[in-house]
Amino acid sequence: MRARVGAAAYVVAIMTCAGAASPARAQTKPLAPAPLGVSYGAWKGQYRDASKRIATFKDLGFQIVSFIPTYAYVARNKIDLGSGPDPTELTQAIEVALRSGLAVVVKPHLDPPAYGPGFNQFTSDNFSWRAGCPWRGFFDLDPMTEDYRVGVVFRALAALKSAFDGLGDIGRLTRPARLEVGVELMNSEVDSPERWESLLAAVKKERHRLGLDGKVQLSHDFTHHIEILDDFVARMSRDKREALRRYIHNLDALSLSQYMDLTIAVPATERGHRLPTADEVAQALVTHEKNFREQILGKELGLRGKEIPVLHIGEFGVGRGGLKHPNLWSGDATPAEEQQLAHEIARGHEGLVRYLAQTGGRTAESAILWVTGAHYDIYGWDNPKHANPEATEALKAALHRP
Repeated sequence: MRARVGAAAYVVAIMTCAGAASPARAQTKPLAPAPLGVSYGAWKGQYRDASKRIATFKDLGFQIVSFIPTYAYVARNKIDLGSGPDPTELTQAIEVALRSGLAVVVKPHLDPPAYGPGFNQFTSDNFSWRAGCPWRGFFDLDPMTEDYRVGVVFRALAALKSAFDGLGDIGRLTRPARLEVGVELMNSEVDSPERWESLLAAVKKERHRLGLDGKVQLSHDFTHHIEILDDFVARMSRDKREALRRYIHNLDALSLSQYMDLTIAVPATERGHRLPTADEVAQALVTHEKNFREQILGKELGLRGKEIPVLHIGEFGVGRGGLKHPNLWSGDATPAEEQQLAHEIARGHEGLVRYLAQTGGRTAESAILWVTGAHYDIYGWDNPKHANPEATEALKAALHRP
């Protein structure tokens, strides 16, 4: 999640192993350093240049691509499925990535129509609050509704099936893909975790029917608000918490959009007076991860260590809010503030690389870097003016790690 103050963005994935969850849920030995990957978001027709874009990812040294097909949520439990990539378009993009030797994650997003190309809320016939809702976390979605279950999640499974089939014998050598069954749909997760349980059961059944057992792992990407007790779990009754516990336990993997405060490892007397070091950013990430496991998953939801799925960072980035509020993604800044912010963004990425290189303390096996939109677009792929050479330089150590 990026807090609402501008236009929508997409993502670059930084992943350890393409979302391939280890069968053992408890960490029994230090992790190997995590390689970087890149994800690729699109509305309808925006995967038309997939071959070119994926070749760029490959040339830069990324090892994974995370696809983010995006669909407009237009009314209660109604999704404009024509607004997002159709199954053929999504299949072709996934197959290109797999043939390129990249591992794949599919992470469908719901967004308000206002974020889609060509939508004008002033002339639209859609008078719902959902048309301009600032963030998908507020959507009142029942995940078992046909538009979502069949139109979004089953569509993603079908695209993966077609892509694997298109590989022929190569497909047997391809690493498992990972499908995010839900992404940042906070109010839906808080209000109806039992419906997410039902969806997961339905998706597992469909996965089996398609012959994708062992080829596709099922995950869920939670907003960072699940790490803040009052924002998420404290709003849930005991029965709702138990349903969420069961849902998480039955996933193959678990991911977080990690936008927590990255300055917490700086001594209190120095905080606000200097940038964190890269090691302090890395330590902040370790601390947030530890707190999430122990306080939220353990204490509040009652999950024991071996019951917790393999963890991934589903999103990471540093926006207009800098290292303290990395999820704030828009707002005016003076030239001097922009210059300072560029250094903060670079330091955040340097710290992420340090975190991913740790072989102890870190248990997350992947992370996703948000790179589209002002400040997040560090490569300047959307707008050359957004490029942050200092940040991209900081990533090279991970991109070219053996």
